Amino acid sequence: MNSSNNSSSSNDDDDDDYDLLDPTTDPTTQEEPDYYTLLNLRRHPPPTDAQIRSAYRALTLSFHPDKQPAHLAEAAKRHFERIREAYETLIDGRKRVVYDLLGAEGVREEFGEAERVTAAAGARGAAAEWRVGLKAKSPQEFRRWFLERMKARERKAVNSLVDGKGSFTLGVDASNTITIDEDAGEVYLNVPDPKLSKFGVAFAFKAPLPTWRNIAGEDEMEDDDDNEKEIGGDEDGAVLDLSSQGDGPEMVINAGISGKIRHLTQKLQVQIEDQEPEVVQVPVPLVISTKELQLGVGVHHAFGDLAGSKGILGKPALSFLQYSGLGVNASVLPCPQLDVNWAKPFTLVRGTRPFRLELNTVFQRPIWAAPPMLGARLSKQIGEQKHVFANLDSGTLVWPVWFRQLLSPNYEIQDDFKYLLSIPGQLSQFQFGLLSQPTTRYMASIDDDEDDGELNEDAEFEDVRSKHRNNNRAAEAWQVGVAVSPAMGGLSFNYSRNIFSGKPSTDASLSQWSSEGHYRLPQENEPRSVRIGVQSTVGFDLSLGWHIEGTRRVGDLARMGLGVGVQSANGLVMTLSWSRLGQNIRLPITVCSFEAANADAAAVAVLLPWVAYCALEFGFIRPRERRKHRRVIARRQKQLKKLVPKKREESQQAIQLMMDQVQRRRDREAAHDGLVITRAEYGHYPTKKRSDGSERDPDVADVTVPVMALVDNGQLVISKNSAKFHILGFYDPAPLLPKTLKIWYTYHGKEHYVEAGDKEGVACPMRSHML
Repeated sequence: MNSSNNSSSSNDDDDDDYDLLDPTTDPTTQEEPDYYTLLNLRRHPPPTDAQIRSAYRALTLSFHPDKQPAHLAEAAKRHFERIREAYETLIDGRKRVVYDLLGAEGVREEFGEAERVTAAAGARGAAAEWRVGLKAKSPQEFRRWFLERMKARERKAVNSLVDGKGSFTLGVDASNTITIDEDAGEVYLNVPDPKLSKFGVAFAFKAPLPTWRNIAGEDEMEDDDDNEKEIGGDEDGAVLDLSSQGDGPEMVINAGISGKIRHLTQKLQVQIEDQEPEVVQVPVPLVISTKELQLGVGVHHAFGDLAGSKGILGKPALSFLQYSGLGVNASVLPCPQLDVNWAKPFTLVRGTRPFRLELNTVFQRPIWAAPPMLGARLSKQIGEQKHVFANLDSGTLVWPVWFRQLLSPNYEIQDDFKYLLSIPGQLSQFQFGLLSQPTTRYMASIDDDEDDGELNEDAEFEDVRSKHRNNNRAAEAWQVGVAVSPAMGGLSFNYSRNIFSGKPSTDASLSQWSSEGHYRLPQENEPRSVRIGVQSTVGFDLSLGWHIEGTRRVGDLARMGLGVGVQSANGLVMTLSWSRLGQNIRLPITVCSFEAANADAAAVAVLLPWVAYCALEFGFIRPRERRKHRRVIARRQKQLKKLVPKKREESQQAIQLMMDQVQRRRDREAAHDGLVITRAEYGHYPTKKRSDGSERDPDVADVTVPVMALVDNGQLVISKNSAKFHILGFYDPAPLLPKTLKIWYTYHGKEHYVEAGDKEGVACPMRSHML
């Protein structure tokens, strides 16, 4: 599905930014029909080749230009070209994949360019090789390759916007904002006297790992050339697939600095004429004391299928690297350190979900001084969204004295203290927990595979589907864990979900869009959700720590957040944050000291921002968005109404072209006492009356002939996913308004009636339609 009819509910902060990269096109310039609707085929389940050919042959009987009178030849040619383009796209499995993802424009861009290059380069050129590789792939293989190609384009687009990730933190001490009278048991809000207290700056960026080709000055192959070779054939006709080798190694360089900001004063003696000398405290410029410096570089690489690889990776001894990830991080500051990570999934029982094993080794001291720190993480998916994990970190280890003396004959006890002072030790720790992550797509079995012949007959099924969609909108996630170490331990609980994510302010009907975005409205003004996250820890000594934070998108790629929490080092802290494409700014403000923080102070710190935001959201933001949305819809409706006369004329021409074939079909059905459409209307039926109390006139179109043309072997099926005004012979008499299709028909000599809205399908005959 392309962006106009695929509603994704992923609410991950990074993933949401990717969704905004696809620009919205002007709906008045989109004239593309829906190919499935044009051929009267359902998207789900996908039509077979036989069904596509049958639909195409049936339409060519009515619209082939050679079979029409002279005055209708031009109209027949125009309709026939559209039908043939739809047939050629859907009958080709690879073109259909691209159409389902990017629409007709994507098909022309992906395949039209290849055809132009083929004509220019000749049958034996690189483009011909591209076509050979394309034809050699099955639709499933092509879909995987095409999605990888689109992901590469997406990554390139994002990287062109931002090359690195940075963060800036500036702490503010305003601990006099909230004071507590312990005797009276009351909480007071004071005018704050803020002072800067700490700072932190960090930055990281990715770069390709230098290779011999870079050093020698050879040019890297272009991405397009790589893609051609990836799917092209070699001299022997074999298909090459380089994607199995994984992406190339990436190098990440990071640096950071953090510390405290000190407010110092200097005593000065001031002598005023005829007065005694006076000593005053004069503030001096702020002094920054650096607490920690960070500087390091890391290299990461994901290995694919190494079977048949040439070079060192093809050695049997390195077979364990297949389908694994390897990372090496080296730090210079604050102390020399080497961190090696390796991760790989494995399956104990065939057919079951795999385990994921991650091993970590950290070298902080020379190997003769102390062994490296070891870590292991084992995780497994145990449900649709749930995972269980266990972590074990060895912490700082020491060699036995006799082993140290064996490695270094000049070993002395004070050597251990030298390293302890320069490199802080870490305690061993064990963690175990359970986490649940939000789903990122709708389940096809619930959303897409509904049988149009049995619409809305299972209320329980509808409830399940509604609940599933609500869960996706909420994107609920949580994690529960326990950590134990020799010095401390406790329980932790994290929870996050979206709130304020209700229905759009204007419920758009299906006729307002198509797979090509023909009538695409502005981005739905569904109230922007707020992502609420709660983090809490409870120590074995019953010490409690917590943090609540809400974030909201305030621009295309920007987010703002407000958090409140208790920190043992600072007290009650409110945090303002801003982020955009990996650039983060945080402003923690201490509003109450840790000793004075209690339940009343925490309630004030949480409730005041919450009430202020709710007043802003429901009193200003949402009413303004609704007014803006209504104005835009009215303006676009006025533009689309100008196209109605042209569409009506095209509809009448199509009806004349199909009249003969429809009459023959009607006669065959009547002879067998089958399904005969006696009348059909499609349009907008107003429910509100005029100011004087009179009824409004409906805007409807007579579609009796087009609906009869859809009858096949005594049955009529119109999919609920079809934009009905794209059916041949239909047109939209009331753009951007909800419309209804009304059908009167006879079956076995009895009269029937059915009506369906834009989001509903039609299946005839049915006993429930009998009058």
